[in-house]
Formats: sequence, C-alpha cells, structure tokens
Amino acid sequence: MIWMYTTQENVFVATDVTSLTHLMEVASNQWVWVDIYDPSEKEREIISELLGNEPEIVEKFKKMMDAPLNVRLEDSILCNYEKIHEYVSVTIPSITLDEQMLVYPIVLTTKKKMIITWGEEGHSHSKIIKTTIRKLREGVEVGQVLNSSLVISILFHEVAIKNSNVLLCIRERIDQLEEQALETGGKHLVRSVFSIKKMISDLYRLMIKEKDFMLDVDNSIIPIINLDEKSKPIVAEAIEIIGREIDFMDSYTRSLDSLLTLQDLASIHKVEASINYLTIVLVIGTAILVALELLVVLELI
Repeated sequence: MIWMYTTQENVFVATDVTSLTHLMEVASNQWVWVDIYDPSEKEREIISELLGNEPEIVEKFKKMMDAPLNVRLEDSILCNYEKIHEYVSVTIPSITLDEQMLVYPIVLTTKKKMIITWGEEGHSHSKIIKTTIRKLREGVEVGQVLNSSLVISILFHEVAIKNSNVLLCIRERIDQLEEQALETGGKHLVRSVFSIKKMISDLYRLMIKEKDFMLDVDNSIIPIINLDEKSKPIVAEAIEIIGREIDFMDSYTRSLDSLLTLQDLASIHKVEASINYLTIVLVIGTAILVALELLVVLELI
C-alpha cells in the first residue's frame, strides 16, 4: 500500500496512491506525506520512480522492507542519515521484544515539500505511523498547520515511547526470574540472566545512538531537516524519555547481578544442606556399627 496524506482546510485527508502522476500533481501544489507498507510489484515501481530511480535509496528500500535487522551486525545503518542528491534519507530503529529483541528500521526520506516513510514490523502498517497519523489528524482539526518538521518530531517521539516500553518488558522478565531464583534456580536461570544482560547491552548501544541522533536533529546538524519552534519541544521530550531509560539500565543490570549472587547463595545452601544430611547419615551409620560391634563382643563373652 502507498498512502498519501494531505490537508484540506481543517481536514486530514488520506488517499490511496495508484499512480505517480496523480501523486506528483498533488505534491506540486502542497505539502505531502507519503507512507509505504507491504507494496505490490506495481507499487514498488511507483516508489522507484518517486525516488528518482536513485539506486542507493531504492536498494535501501528493498533491503529494509522484508525482515528485522541483526542489531549486532547492522546497527551502523540505524540512527543514521544519507544525503543523496536532493534527498536526505534518515533511518531510526523501532525495537520489539519477543523471544528475542527485534529491531525494525523506519526509513524517512525528505525532498522539498514531500516526506516519505516506510518500514517497521515487516508487512503490517506501523503502529508508530498509526499513532502519528492520529495525532496529526487531531492537530489539523484544531487548526494546526502540518509540515515535515512536525511529522518528523512526532515520529521521533513515538519511536522513543515504543522503544522505552521494551525496558518495561525486560523489567517484567527480571521480576519473573527473581521468583524463579527463590523457587528453583538452576542452569536455566543462569542462561536467562545472561540472555537478558545481552539484550540490555544491545538496547543500551541502540538508545545511546538514538539519543545522539535526535540531538543532532535538534541542533540542526543534519542537512535539510530543520525543526521549527513547535517541533523542537516534542523532540526535546523524546530525548528526555530516552535519557531516562538509559539511566534505568544500570539498575536492571545490578538486579541481574544480584540474581546471580542469590543463585550462588542458593547453591551454597544446597551444598550445606547436603553436607548436613551426609553428616547425619554418617553419625547414624557409625552408631549402628558401634552397636553391632558391641553385640559381637557380648556374644563372645
């Protein structure tokens, strides 16, 4: 699907794009936001033409539409931008926690009065995009003027919120592990602890990059993307959200370290209990042997 979002007076208008000609006619007269997800082959051709058949951008588009990224191998393409002729292409991460941490790219391209977005969560319409659309629609209804700056700032804010929710999920998993440590423990607990510590390490690296990238946008370091006065506070709040979550990560790591300590203490307690049990058995066995010897002596007498 390719959706084109525009405004008409105080109405936020969404149109299904079926031809590049119609899209460019609309874009020649007003600001346009184009969002892409799960495109057909015909729509991919429209997108290639829309992007000016620039091979770098088209190749990035094809690569990022199909699957999540391996953050340890490909994090260099996240929280990054490229200037290709008249385009600026920006990539930001949308993080999801399932059995493992999945990172989906959201690619944002700006060109004059047009902004183009695609990506996140494979072939479903991005939750981040949906929330951004809802907020923009509410703003238009009360007379807010839309532009690329506002869309970018709200997108960044929604990305910050979604990624911060991953830490809440990690906190829930740590709580479950704490209960497990008190009840059973064992090798499974140790493996789970190190798995979560790896997630936190990857998340920390990503969120540091995300924060630095948004600071660059806020400080107008990235070409063409210039935030207006209404957009700057929104990005500043997104940066604050990310910074707060980064600060929390140390406490999560300490909680996991304490679980390993608790596991060690539990192991020591089990060893002590085993020693005590063996001691009792040994004492009883010794007493029985002594009694048997006495019986033998008495019989001989």
